[in-house]
Amino acid sequence: MKHLSVPLVAALLFAIGGGLASASMQFPLREFSVESGVNRWVFVAVPGLFAALFALLVYQGAEQRVKTVGQSLSRGLLVALLTWFGFSALATLVWFPVQDFFQWLSTVLLISGVVGGGPMLLAALIPGALVGFMIKQRGAAWVLKT
Repeated sequence: MKHLSVPLVAALLFAIGGGLASASMQFPLREFSVESGVNRWVFVAVPGLFAALFALLVYQGAEQRVKTVGQSLSRGLLVALLTWFGFSALATLVWFPVQDFFQWLSTVLLISGVVGGGPMLLAALIPGALVGFMIKQRGAAWVLKT
C-alpha cells in the first residue's frame, strides 16, 4: 500500500476546505461571474485549487520542520493569505482591463477579504490543525509517509 506524503495530504485537505468555503459564498460569486462573463463554476473551483497548490508548496518538508500544531496553523494561515491574494489577482484580471491591474488590485483585495474572509479563514485553520495533528501524532502511518 502506498502512503501519502504530508504535502499531498495537506493539499487534499486544503482543496476540500477551500472548495467548501467558496461553495458557501456561491451566490456572491455567481453574481460576480455573471458580471464578468465567466462560468460561475470557475469562481467556485478556483479558491480550492489555489489552496491545494499553495498547500503543496508551503507544506514541503513539513515532516521534519513542524513540531507543534501551532506551527502547522501558521502554515495554514500562509496558505490562506496566498489563496486570497491569488484569487483577488485572478478576479482583478477578469474584471478590469490589464493596464488597470495594480490600480484595482487593492480594492478587489479589500472586497474579497470582507466577503470571503470568514469562510476562508475557517478553510485554512481546520485543515492546518488537522495536518499539524497528523504530523504530531505520527501514528497515522496509514496516511502519512514516515
